[in-house]
Amino acid sequence: MSPVVSIVIPAYNRIEPLRLTLRTAARAAAALPAEILLVDDGSSPPLQDLLAPELAFPVVWLRQTNAGSMVARHTGLLAAKGEFVLFLDSDDIIHPEKLVRQTAAMRAAGADISYSDMAVYRLGPDGEPVFAPGAAMAAAPDAVDFFLRVQPAPHNPVYRRDYLLRHLKAPLVPMRRDYDPVGDVWIYFNLLLHPARVVKVDAPLTAIGLHDEGRYSGHWENLGYASLRLMEDFLAACPANPATAAARTAVGECAFVSWRKLPRDFAPRFGARLLALWRQTPRGPVARLGERNFARLAGLLGAESAARLLRFWRGHRYASCRTFDETAYAAFVAKLR
Repeated sequence: MSPVVSIVIPAYNRIEPLRLTLRTAARAAAALPAEILLVDDGSSPPLQDLLAPELAFPVVWLRQTNAGSMVARHTGLLAAKGEFVLFLDSDDIIHPEKLVRQTAAMRAAGADISYSDMAVYRLGPDGEPVFAPGAAMAAAPDAVDFFLRVQPAPHNPVYRRDYLLRHLKAPLVPMRRDYDPVGDVWIYFNLLLHPARVVKVDAPLTAIGLHDEGRYSGHWENLGYASLRLMEDFLAACPANPATAAARTAVGECAFVSWRKLPRDFAPRFGARLLALWRQTPRGPVARLGERNFARLAGLLGAESAARLLRFWRGHRYASCRTFDETAYAAFVAKLR
């Protein structure tokens, strides 16, 4: 029987969190025909050698030379056979009902994408997750809102496989290692211009894994740089016409909001490049750039002047949030030139 869902898990040299990810994927897959594809991105030793003997459920093992999570996802997508696809990182956790509920909602609505609210969990006496409600996700009326304004955790959406294959075969923004820290969001940007019917399941079915191993999110500076490069390259490749105006506006707004959040003494060149993105994109409602008081001030001074004033007045310093030592920070500044 053909699988209904293909669960694609790229992984590299991560074992303990991956064990729990695989177990929760298998529990969700047991409720309907599904396949689990683990794409080993050049781990040493191979993950199959370490994990296959202990697993009580089938896994399709794929292996590639280390090329990053984006390439690994694409490798898994091309090998997938399911009507629907879910991408998981090697530390993501999903509720046992996630696949059943989200695919049912997609079929009922004829949707290309579904997503759910977030959950939190604790490990029960048997070592398995016990879920509880977490953050509720906003509704997304269209693809632009979904991919850029709601922008759920990358392991939240379930996609129709044919939708992904149509639009990722020749991506607007090609894969680059510079994007690795935000490799999941690379998919969002390459789907941004393609209309999609999106449906939300109002239930907490998706959780962030809890562990002490390394994460890209451990260095927000690296996430910020990768996001900057992705936004710059998207706007450089995106045709500037009325059909793309909503997407370009949303990208500019993301850049502006990111600039507002920066420490006021952080890498001036980085902030200048974010602000340059906003300046080159069409304008949307100022309310999307900040809170009510900011919008009022922007009505008087203009958005950029209002933001500069608030950053000077209320902004924080890099010392309050830095994760780089002096050497790493110097290297970061150098690559902005």
